Amino acid sequence: MFDGFYIDTKEGNNALSYEERKSKKLYVPKLIDWTIEDAEIWNKIVFEDFSFENDELVSCKGLKNYLRIPYMDKEIILVDNHNTVLYFWYEARKNGLISNDATLIHIDEHSDLWKNDNVLSPSDSRDLEKVFDFTNYKCNVWNYILPAEKEWLIWKTYQIRSEFSLLEHKELDIDWDIILNVDLDFWNPNLDFIDYNLKKEITLKYAKKAKIITVSTSPFFIDQELALKVFRDLFK
Repeated sequence: MFDGFYIDTKEGNNALSYEERKSKKLYVPKLIDWTIEDAEIWNKIVFEDFSFENDELVSCKGLKNYLRIPYMDKEIILVDNHNTVLYFWYEARKNGLISNDATLIHIDEHSDLWKNDNVLSPSDSRDLEKVFDFTNYKCNVWNYILPAEKEWLIWKTYQIRSEFSLLEHKELDIDWDIILNVDLDFWNPNLDFIDYNLKKEITLKYAKKAKIITVSTSPFFIDQELALKVFRDLFK
């Protein structure tokens, strides 16, 4: 399904500022099995919206390919737009890696808990083609978690978005069917007041326990070469 395609309708991430943008399409890369060193940024626009700071249109290039990377006894899925990870959570359930009522460890600058009026039904959630369409056309980078919670794939979401929450998770002992979901924008320079090594420590703590790891390079929120540098340092 992830063979490389364009979203050219007013849906998913492409619906954001759709009327104001000249280009009306966004690229979704192909998924390949590869290694951590082979992640690279390409020339296709994967996200486009207006800056919060100066209201100028920002056109973001993303990954050449999405990557499925072996890591310890599991795998990392690397994507650019964060909503794409929803598909891989359901794939993991279908493959028996997790069950319903899983635990989501969400390490991110943002909550990604915006309201989503679209609903993924329990029956549709068992059909990966329907999950794929829902992920790309009914979700965006802000609102993909609530559908998984409403459908009971996710029972509990732990938000790690501050130094306080990182320190809290140094003491917590969570083991139940963990999905580790990392947005590399948590390493954006505007969050450098949070200790880098503390971020890395908690990320790797849950990477060891997780059944699956999903990582987003988040083109709108962090320089992509910096994101890949952090990614390689975290999971090398």
